Amino acid sequence: MNLQNRLKLTKAVLIIILSISLFCFVLTLMTSMRSPRADHDNFIWLQSMGIFALLAGMGSALCYSRQRFDGLQNQVSNQSKEIKQCKERYRILVESAEDFIFTVDRSGHFRSLNNFTAAFFGGTPSQFTGRPLSYLFSQEVTEERLKLIESVFQFGKSMRDEFMIVRGEYQIWLSANFMPRKDEKGNVISVLCIARDITESKKLENRLINTEKLASMGALAAGIAHEINNPLGIILGFTDLLLEKADKNSQRCQDLKTIERHGLHCKAVVENLLSFARQGEGQFAYCDINEAIKDIVNVVKHSLEINGIELRLNMAFGLPEVKGDSRQMQQVLLNLINNAAAAMRQGGILEIKTAIDANQEKIIVVVRDNGHGISKEHIDKIFDPFFTTRSEGEGTGLGLFVSHGIISKYKGTITCESSTVESPGKSRGTTFTLALKERRQNKERG
Repeated sequence: MNLQNRLKLTKAVLIIILSISLFCFVLTLMTSMRSPRADHDNFIWLQSMGIFALLAGMGSALCYSRQRFDGLQNQVSNQSKEIKQCKERYRILVESAEDFIFTVDRSGHFRSLNNFTAAFFGGTPSQFTGRPLSYLFSQEVTEERLKLIESVFQFGKSMRDEFMIVRGEYQIWLSANFMPRKDEKGNVISVLCIARDITESKKLENRLINTEKLASMGALAAGIAHEINNPLGIILGFTDLLLEKADKNSQRCQDLKTIERHGLHCKAVVENLLSFARQGEGQFAYCDINEAIKDIVNVVKHSLEINGIELRLNMAFGLPEVKGDSRQMQQVLLNLINNAAAAMRQGGILEIKTAIDANQEKIIVVVRDNGHGISKEHIDKIFDPFFTTRSEGEGTGLGLFVSHGIISKYKGTITCESSTVESPGKSRGTTFTLALKERRQNKERG
């Protein structure tokens, strides 16, 4: 019999005994009033029955109260145990989460942190509790977050924010939700922050924006290139006719050659623009990327040696073919190698590496140099047409623009990471990574 049933039974017995006790008491009182000289033995018997019933009722009441107390005590104990288990579950949930979770007071001092947050910053929760936000974040990040925390305290509503933190050589973007923690009266006592790393999402977003921008530029470039090509062909044609009639040693001949040289330069620019704009060509071309690298290395090897650049090849064997025309892939590699050589005027190391990413079904090509690097303000512009950091006359600013178009045409990606002497904790240099779609023999032919 469980506790609830025992309480019900005890309560019923108590009611019955109290009823008997009350009945005996009333009967004794009525007998004594009606017949003061009633039989003394009967009176004593009734009175004894009443007292006995009353004592039994009091005993039952005490027993009921005891059982009731034990029941409440067990209930409180069970609820306390459930609350403790619930707290432990939430504690495990918070501690096992790979998110930044912490609480701060109105002045921006940490009141608690989960293990993930503390471990990320190289410590334990107890080391950071009571410290200000500026102890972990930069001054700029701290000032903006303090304004947001003050708004949460003032209005009592959650607020979302995105911000970047720097940890060593890494830049990490966080998406954070700042939520108020209130007491029983509804007053905000602290702010709970749950932040998630969205660095990869940010990179993907930037790549998508860049791809859309380049696609629009490609359509515009195609139209402009065709409009320029016609008059440019006429200029070069008439220049060639005039050169045939001009004296080879005259100033007129030299002037015509200058016109021809710059006209041919313009023609090369137009061809590059058209090459970028022709997105639909070569969709079913495949090549051996290792062979393409070897062919282009044979062309530039001597030039690299003259400039004091050490070439290191680290190519994986047995790679499947990649989606892409061999000639165009060589053009991409040549552009990357030329850019690397231009960044190492005083010599350096150029590394070209190939590998396979089986999970993504991609072939990875890495072109890395230890040159002067690309500054942060320029890194997002390197794939823009006509953008170049070289001196005037040394480049058209179309090499990476065209390379991006070629790689995108074959459903691949090209990304860049770079650091300069100003980058803390990083060795300077630039790394271009090509992710090329591999040829799956059982699905793709041609």
